[in-house]
Amino acid sequence: MTVGSAFWIAAARARESERADRLFDDPFARELAGERGFATMAASERATGGENPYLPVRVRWFDDLATAARDVRQVVLLGAGLDTRPYRLDLPATLDWYEVDRAEVFATKELVLAPATARCRRHTVAADLTTDWATPLLDAGYQPGAGALWLAEGLFFYFAEDQIITLLKTAAQLCAPGSRFAADVSGTTGLDSPAMQPYRKWCAAKGFPPPFGSDDPAALFQAGGWTAGQITAPGAADANHGRLHPQPGGVVPGRTHFVTATT
Repeated sequence: MTVGSAFWIAAARARESERADRLFDDPFARELAGERGFATMAASERATGGENPYLPVRVRWFDDLATAARDVRQVVLLGAGLDTRPYRLDLPATLDWYEVDRAEVFATKELVLAPATARCRRHTVAADLTTDWATPLLDAGYQPGAGALWLAEGLFFYFAEDQIITLLKTAAQLCAPGSRFAADVSGTTGLDSPAMQPYRKWCAAKGFPPPFGSDDPAALFQAGGWTAGQITAPGAADANHGRLHPQPGGVVPGRTHFVTATT
């Protein structure tokens, strides 16, 4: 995830939090987003034709996973961005929550969160996910012998396929059997659309990978050493909350999927 997109997603969380029928409440999101986040969100919505109802559903899906994971002692959020789950979710006080992202992201984030108290044991890990991030994670106290839940929300879209597979393999090597990895995987539909061209041009100019999508999320996880279990999609009964056009669960080529895999 780029730094700019982190502010944009914070703005989307802030807007959702202010709805009467909100799917979650993030009291920190508006300050974290700032003018930059709302400007980025507005620009994105001008380019795509309007508000993206998928984002709040995605946030809620990952929220529900995190709060339901009472059998794990540690959670690793890869590409944490401006996420605030340790402060707003009902999490066990004994849970170790590791956030991995670049130092410049935390520089902004910690100023806003400094007055607040996390509900669990939160650890920040300043690292670039395209280089060695395992060593800083271990140095921060992560226990490879204990079960873990790994979360990658909105992350794979910004990586090349080989980078994603390397990341999955690294996580698998750091896991005890029975650990889980959850991620959203974009489908290939729309990646070459006119609306995506400005972003593609920006990626090319900056030397970043083009937007990633896969129509076989199970194979992607298998290549990284994980076995996909539950695969659903935004709009399915377990990932909708009345916000999206109803869709069937399971794998449908072309669309985005929510995947939970195990070691």
